[in-house]
Amino acid sequence: MNTSESINELAAALAVAQGRIAGAVKDSSNPHFRSQYSDLASVIAAIRQPFAEHGLSYIQGPGQLIDGCVMLTTRICHSSGQWVETTTSVPVTGKLINAQAYGSALTYARRYALQAMAGVPSVDDDGNAACGPVSDSPA
Repeated sequence: MNTSESINELAAALAVAQGRIAGAVKDSSNPHFRSQYSDLASVIAAIRQPFAEHGLSYIQGPGQLIDGCVMLTTRICHSSGQWVETTTSVPVTGKLINAQAYGSALTYARRYALQAMAGVPSVDDDGNAACGPVSDSPA
């Protein structure tokens, strides 16, 4: 992970913003694994308002394809000019490495990197309904 020379203002703003991030809704389906997941749009929706209110933004830049992996750098910025960034790689899978496979791996990398950097949990939008009300008293 790389940072600007100082990150005190960014860290303070991110701490407050993370306290306001409710989570990314698992609103997409993966039929191969029969599971639900939070897509990139859900992650962005979860951080948009808290980030804006605290002078935070993000930048994601794809890099070269290295050893069959998409490289992606995610930078979280603060209005003070402070920043923190990390680079991740995700393998491009499939029989052919083409634009579709590259784009799919890039979207996957963007979602997971942004979710991790911003501290966004995934939340099950229907989990509470399936489990019933939560009781504070011991069983």
